[in-house]
Amino acid sequence: MEYKALKWDIIGNPLKPEDKTIGIITMNRPENLNAVDVRMRVELDILCDEIRHNSHIRVVILTGEGRGFSAGGDLKSEAGPVGAGDEDFDLGNFGPYKELAGYFFNDLRHEVLQRAFRKLEDLPPVVIAAINGPAVGIGLEMCTLCDIRYASERAKLGEVAVPAGFLPESGGARNLPKLVGVGRAMEMILTGRIIEGSEAEKIGLVDRVVPHENLMEETLKLAGEIASNPYLSVRHAKALVKYYWNQNRTEEGWSRELEGIKEITRTKDCQEGIRAFLSKREPEFRGPYYDQDPFKS
Repeated sequence: MEYKALKWDIIGNPLKPEDKTIGIITMNRPENLNAVDVRMRVELDILCDEIRHNSHIRVVILTGEGRGFSAGGDLKSEAGPVGAGDEDFDLGNFGPYKELAGYFFNDLRHEVLQRAFRKLEDLPPVVIAAINGPAVGIGLEMCTLCDIRYASERAKLGEVAVPAGFLPESGGARNLPKLVGVGRAMEMILTGRIIEGSEAEKIGLVDRVVPHENLMEETLKLAGEIASNPYLSVRHAKALVKYYWNQNRTEEGWSRELEGIKEITRTKDCQEGIRAFLSKREPEFRGPYYDQDPFKS
């Protein structure tokens, strides 16, 4: 597959330039602040398979093109299938099944996202997030799936799914509390509060904050140090750490995330959240009743 929404480069270890052992995944939709659309999800799913079978890749760096890491899910492409677009979404010639097809394709996009993110979290090489700007929603969840997080001083991080009418669907509800504690994770998830890189470092959400212009240099330096260590020692060390880290990762948990987001994206509150975000206005959530409010005569 030709990668368009992602860029994939394999480069030499800065400490051993002849060793092409470091891979760089760059989310490549800078005009949309690298929002994760359907194509990016599919490309990431395929690329993770490619990396998993490239045994010479020892470290992977994940970053974003342009002025930020990722603005999260692409609500512009999300709007149509869930009925939140300005116009009737053209799904093709589905006849009487057109409305049902919208639900089907909406479910599919979330299933692909979860599959791709599970593969990202399970990659054998060490994965370092180089957070070069805003990382919110799904963008933040991608960071929590990585093994190490370096952030630019321009980084802004937040879990904005709930205020936008969604929920953390890709490991955020599992990983964020382990990084920052249950109380802070609840606060971030339930309010959508955005924090600066310096605060993220203080509470343990990122491991190091560096000057913006030095982010890739410092990340590559770390990647080079890791890639220079014995291959099997690094692989087994990561695998053991992740084994203990993932003790609360279950199939039931993944299923609850997926079922939760499928239910939510069928609601009018979700439609309102998308419309409000795209219109740059405050949402007016009225769920779960809307036109069937039992408290109004």
